Amino acid sequence: MSNVNILVIGRHKQILNTLVGLVNKMENCTAFLADTDESAITIFKENHIQLVLLSSGISQDSENFIRTNFLKMNNATKIIQHYGGGSGLLYNEIMEALIS
Repeated sequence: MSNVNILVIGRHKQILNTLVGLVNKMENCTAFLADTDESAITIFKENHIQLVLLSSGISQDSENFIRTNFLKMNNATKIIQHYGGGSGLLYNEIMEALIS
């Protein structure tokens, strides 16, 4: 698998930092962190993001905004919700999204 850029979006900085650290430990994955819709859009535009991981604290309006705009910019981008759990679950969520 070639390098995969993953944008992790959430509102809780400590959780985001943990998720980014876990993703960056995965082989061939690079994580980007966004804690606002605006920073998410900027990072998405400036990097070739293949997967968006939605973390905790995102309102339904923000999630709808993110999904609509990202898919308009690149409809091949995978967007998944991360509900928590250990690093094994996170790895499985990411791998399943990338191969589907």
